[in-house]
Amino acid sequence: GRLSSRVDGGDGAFGCGEGGGSGEMEWNDLEGKLFRHPEYRDDDEYFMFDSDDLWPDGAYLVAGTDPERIYVWIGKECAECDYKDVGACTAFGARAAAAFRAASGTHGGAEVQTVREMEEPDVFWDYFVLG
Repeated sequence: GRLSSRVDGGDGAFGCGEGGGSGEMEWNDLEGKLFRHPEYRDDDEYFMFDSDDLWPDGAYLVAGTDPERIYVWIGKECAECDYKDVGACTAFGARAAAAFRAASGTHGGAEVQTVREMEEPDVFWDYFVLG
């Protein structure tokens, strides 16, 4: 299935909530990490992820190996905010990034970029291991 790349084999349930952090995460020098909002623990990380792991009904966070940027991707069918309202998506992205920072203990000063489905910049895809 689409969630086969999840470490914990979880069901990818979507909803509001706080991630439970277990301390500092380790960062690879070559790749980013992908998490489905609001699951930001190390054991909720996707490995060897690609664009098929982004579901339109969800929101995902990509934290690059360079802690200067966090991308919050919002699918067209995401219930967390009105996809058509750029301001609502941006506000949601800021909240999601804050939840990630609290759970991971990383990326404290990182710039947050909200990315809506079908409007992804090329640099966003550079973090995807498999494209």
